[in-house]
Amino acid sequence: MSNSRRLSHRSRPLDDSLPSYQTAALNSPSPAEIESLFRLMLREMGPTGWWPADTIFEIMVGAVLVQNTAFTNVERSLACLKEAGAFSPNAIATMRNADLQELIRPSGFYRNKSRALQSLAQWYRQRFDCEPTNALGVPDEELRHELLGLFGIGGETADVLMLYVFDRRSFVADAYARRLFAFLGCRIPAGYRAFHKAVAPVMLTTGLSTAQLQEFHGLIDEFGKAYRDDAAKAESFIARRQQTGRPSPMRAETESPGNGLVLSRANIHG
Repeated sequence: MSNSRRLSHRSRPLDDSLPSYQTAALNSPSPAEIESLFRLMLREMGPTGWWPADTIFEIMVGAVLVQNTAFTNVERSLACLKEAGAFSPNAIATMRNADLQELIRPSGFYRNKSRALQSLAQWYRQRFDCEPTNALGVPDEELRHELLGLFGIGGETADVLMLYVFDRRSFVADAYARRLFAFLGCRIPAGYRAFHKAVAPVMLTTGLSTAQLQEFHGLIDEFGKAYRDDAAKAESFIARRQQTGRPSPMRAETESPGNGLVLSRANIHG
C-alpha cells in the first residue's frame, strides 16, 4: 500500500562487522549474534515496511484476523470492514456481532475473531480513549498482561500489539521465528510461551531499537515465506554465507570444564 505505515531506522547504527569465528550449534543466541543476523537480513532483503497498514487501528484488527490464516484473507476482511464504514474502534465495539461476523468471514474462525475484535476495541476505547500514547505510563509487563486477559488474545497477538501498536520493544516468537532459529541450530522449546521466554530476554538485551525490532519481525516472516523448509533455507543467503567460508551471523558459546570455550559445527549444511 502506498500509504502504509513504514518503519524507520532512526536509532544508532549498528556495527556492520560480523564475528570472526565459525558458527556453532546454538543453545540460545547471544545479543551480538541476534544483531548480526538482523544486519545480514536487512542488507540482503531490504526494508519490509512491516506491519502493512494505513492506521494504528488497522494493525490491531489485522493482528487478530491473521490468527490461523493467510494475510491475503485478512486483506479481504479489511476491505469488507472499510466498505461497510465499520473501520473504527467505536464502530466495531458497538455493531451487532452477527454483522461483524459476516464482514470478517474471509479470515475464518469468524465467531471467535468477532468476539476478540469487540473485546479489544472496547478495552482500547475504555482504557486508552483510542490513543496508544495514553498507555505510555503503563509498564510493559502490565500492558502485556492486560492484553492477554482479553478474549482471543494469545501471546503472539499480544506481542504484535505491544510491538506495532504501543511501540514497545518486544519479540514475536511466531512460527517463522521458530523455524529460522531451529534451522540456525537453536534448541527450541515446545510452545509459544516457552520459546518466547527463552529468546525474548536475549532479544531485548540487544541494541536493536523498537523500529528495528519491528523490521526484524518483518524480515523473519518474509524470509520464512520465501524459504519455507530447511531444504529451501539451505539455498538461502544465510546458508550461502556459511558455504563460502565467511563468518556466520550467529554462533554459540558453551563452557567446557577446564577447556574454555567450545565451538561446534553449524546446523547449516553445504
